[in-house]
Amino acid sequence: MGKEIKKGDKPKIEVEKSWKEPEERRRKGNFKERLGKILYILNPINLIALIAKGIYAMVFTLGSFVFLIIRKIVSSIRPMTMIFTNFFRNIFHKVGALFPSNIKKRLERLLLVSGLTHNPEETLGVVFIYSLTVPVTVFVLIKFMLGYPNEILISAALGSLVSLWVLFYILIIVIIDKRTQNVESVLPDVLVMISQNMRAGMTPYNALWAASRPEFGPLAVEIQNVARDTLAGVSFDKALVSMTHRIKSARLERVVSLMIQGMKSGGELPAVLQEIAEDIRNELALVKRMQTETTMQVMFIGFALIFGAPLLFSASTQFVMVFSKTLQEINIPEDASTGNMITIHDFPVAASIDCGYLDLKCEEKFNFKVYCLICLFISALFGSLLMGLMRSGRIGSASGMYTAIVMVIVSITVFIILNTALGSLFSNMISS
Repeated sequence: MGKEIKKGDKPKIEVEKSWKEPEERRRKGNFKERLGKILYILNPINLIALIAKGIYAMVFTLGSFVFLIIRKIVSSIRPMTMIFTNFFRNIFHKVGALFPSNIKKRLERLLLVSGLTHNPEETLGVVFIYSLTVPVTVFVLIKFMLGYPNEILISAALGSLVSLWVLFYILIIVIIDKRTQNVESVLPDVLVMISQNMRAGMTPYNALWAASRPEFGPLAVEIQNVARDTLAGVSFDKALVSMTHRIKSARLERVVSLMIQGMKSGGELPAVLQEIAEDIRNELALVKRMQTETTMQVMFIGFALIFGAPLLFSASTQFVMVFSKTLQEINIPEDASTGNMITIHDFPVAASIDCGYLDLKCEEKFNFKVYCLICLFISALFGSLLMGLMRSGRIGSASGMYTAIVMVIVSITVFIILNTALGSLFSNMISS
């Protein structure tokens, strides 16, 4: 029947070797992975994604190559650009040095107050070169593109010359005004911090140095300049006074004057600084209140500049167009038009659809649209300055200058749109 197991012998268990199973499993796993990759690629969305990745890789590689080439070119021509830059800077400096000394000192003072570190001679030279090139460009463009007479060309060239210098001065005034606003807005917080530091036992110099934090902007920089001047041997009083020369602010001058008097008299300087900070906060609150109370007046002026004036001028343009067209269609005998008491002349201006907005003359008459553009420009400019005066109390404020640029562009654009719309409306009415 079978083998008899003898007593004392251990049973032998035959173990089947399964070394082939891992290999079969590995083959099945590889087959499943390949099948999954094939199905993944055959999926339209995944196929599009793969194509997009390929295109992105190609574009990125090409862009990196182009950027590398541009970088090499720029690095190779940088010495030449430095040579040209130094050459033109020398020219600008020599041209600016020809200006009178009082003009250079005035500009140096304005640049110092504005926080700019430019050389006044170079700045004057740059503006002077631009003041020569811009009028010549305007003269050539108006001569060959619009065909205006020589009188208008000379007036436009001189106007662009004066406008460039005025724009340069306005830009500096705006920068000064913006810097003054930044200083005065953080001045109460600086004074409170100095007062608290002095009450903690610090000297006025250490308290002022501890208040020069980066969040205080230009005032922190000027406080650091005061500390630097003091370390260089300048007295603390003179260093504070020199700070007021670099910042155009009546409030800061008053604060510095009271600080110097308090240090000389030995009074309770922290309490004085605390009261000054409270007074400045009240003044700034009054300015904000004034802005709030004049909001309706400013909105009325803005509405008149943006919509009212363009609407009136566009309606006037259509009236001139209809009236001149009516006079042309009326057949008036020569005997009736030249009487002893009344003489009937042609309408002196033109505003037809064929007339462009920059054509000085149209149909051998003065273009009424040019007159409208000039009036809108002047009204928007001075209206914006009036709005800035009502909002901030200063006619040369930064907000007024920004508003003037926006108002001029918007007013002229609205006039063109309304004039086109009313022109199509009246032309349909007349034709029907």
